Amino acid sequence: MTSEKVTALNRLPFLVSKSLIIFSILFVCSPVFSGNRFFRVLFNEDANHKATIIWDQYQCGGVHLYLDSVDHGQDIDKYPHVFSKFKKKKHKGLLNYSLELDSLKAGTIYYFIVKDDEGLSRRFYFETTPKEPDSKLLLIAGGDSRTQRKQRQEANLLVSKLKPHAILFAGDFTASDIPHQWEMWFEDWELTIGKDGRITPLVVARGNHEHSNGVMQKLFNVPNSKVAFNVEMGDHLLNVIALNTESKKKSQTKFLSRTLNDHECYDWQIPMYHRPVRPHVDYKPEGVDQYNYWVPQFEKSKNTKLVIESDAHTCKRTWPILKCDKQADGNCAEGFVRDDAKGIVYIGEGCWGAPARWPNDPKPWTRDKEQVYSFKYIFVAPNKIEVRTVLYMLSNEVKEVDPENRFQLPENLKFWTPENGPLIEIKK
Repeated sequence: MTSEKVTALNRLPFLVSKSLIIFSILFVCSPVFSGNRFFRVLFNEDANHKATIIWDQYQCGGVHLYLDSVDHGQDIDKYPHVFSKFKKKKHKGLLNYSLELDSLKAGTIYYFIVKDDEGLSRRFYFETTPKEPDSKLLLIAGGDSRTQRKQRQEANLLVSKLKPHAILFAGDFTASDIPHQWEMWFEDWELTIGKDGRITPLVVARGNHEHSNGVMQKLFNVPNSKVAFNVEMGDHLLNVIALNTESKKKSQTKFLSRTLNDHECYDWQIPMYHRPVRPHVDYKPEGVDQYNYWVPQFEKSKNTKLVIESDAHTCKRTWPILKCDKQADGNCAEGFVRDDAKGIVYIGEGCWGAPARWPNDPKPWTRDKEQVYSFKYIFVAPNKIEVRTVLYMLSNEVKEVDPENRFQLPENLKFWTPENGPLIEIKK
């Protein structure tokens, strides 16, 4: 069936209801009073006005989703927007229901609940990105969650406390892309849901451990079969570009060039993808095609100053760098040279729970490196980007952030503090 779309909802109260699921660091109970689980929200195009809700509906019959910008808790009769037609895709042992929402209001909280023949789900909510001219965004970025469950559960619980506007996840969700691993991954991902039902939307890219583009379409509803797309956020604030390193790089160059050109009036553009151009672990192959086809496009774009990579399971960040010719520039190393005025910062390389590796292949233009489990904690404002690296051990000791004050650094949050300091500032 085709999905239904919802028109703008204009009311914005923020009411916190009682938690219906008890969270721990090691386990999340699926609701036993309805036939559904594994709820997630995706940003796949316009995070201000569109979102997709997806879940596993394991008991069919009488499925309805109730939605409003006012919190009615479990009282479904008070929700004015009711949906009964969903996209349905069986994949990896899950029956994925998805609902594409359109014409949403920017910077607005939307509450929803699902009813089926078994009963009611928990009441969840998500928020669209703000669109005021001076708005900022809090993003969490990372990838490679595939094997170490304890570490990825720590990271997931921390997400629920930090209240980011979105998570940029650059691939390698599971180890072997098989059903029981995906079930465990989604079970762990429920730890990112707040005690009050808050779901942080995802922007995803495909990794090499996702064995096909189809898995990204069926589990995350990405908008095209090539798994190369862009997501707009804020009032011309940010364009996030998800690229696919598991498909031909040259074939994505036209899309990359077009979206960079179409968003040249935005304050920032951030490409994200899985395999690094220059990995910092020596046995990982160099990204030759990315270097030849993508990097020149990044460098033509005046508002592309940060790139997010994954795959090598190590922690690195570079100084601002540009492509170079070794014959013309004696400081050129592995095809790049440091350029603080015009260069691009590359961060990564995916440490969300896959085995952390020592970065044994540093470059002269590497700013800092370490073997740590971590993700990136990014503030995006019209005039600058701030990048920190969060070490997510002891996440149960971190206090929950008030969404109204999410840009204040939380108490007990542990940051990586390498030789060159914990903070990268990228200014316009």
